[in-house]
Amino acid sequence: MNDTKVRSRLKAQLTKFSLELCEGLTKPLTKFVSQMLFGIQSSQDVKLSNIARSLQEEMALIRTEKRLSRNLKSAELEKELTPQ
Repeated sequence: MNDTKVRSRLKAQLTKFSLELCEGLTKPLTKFVSQMLFGIQSSQDVKLSNIARSLQEEMALIRTEKRLSRNLKSAELEKELTPQ
């Protein structure tokens, strides 16, 4: 199985899991959780720069890092996910 197929399969499974986990969150925060789970899994690290790098987005790496950092600070995220 090639790397692209593995990545897309992993992403699909984590998206499904994050939809269940994030019930009650906004769509952008649900997408953020999905991307963070995928990034942590694929980079095998919790550093934002490595997570952002593993997402392989077409925008500048620093912009991805800033977006991830901003979403991590969300009060709604903490309020909804802590009980989960």
